[in-house]
Amino acid sequence: MIVAEFSMVPMGSGTSAGDYVKAIHRILEDAEVSFIPGPMSTAVEAKSLQELFDLMEKASDRLVQMGVKRIITSIRIDMRLDKEISMQSKLSRVGSESN
Repeated sequence: MIVAEFSMVPMGSGTSAGDYVKAIHRILEDAEVSFIPGPMSTAVEAKSLQELFDLMEKASDRLVQMGVKRIITSIRIDMRLDKEISMQSKLSRVGSESN
């Protein structure tokens, strides 16, 4: 399993990105992948790099359909080959303590 974190910044579309974020989250829901929305990015689980990049392409295409002319995308990928990981396994390792 791959755990990735990504953000897509629609350039030239004003200061509010909420509608764009919601549209991307709908794509993830429709794809039936696990994801966790965050304040600055979204974490997602994918079975392969191909699945992850297919999701990124669908998300980019949706933003283009919404009229976005430029998209800055950042992706961080955790692909462990020695054992199975998930978002939940990573979160459970740090506990539920908050500072």
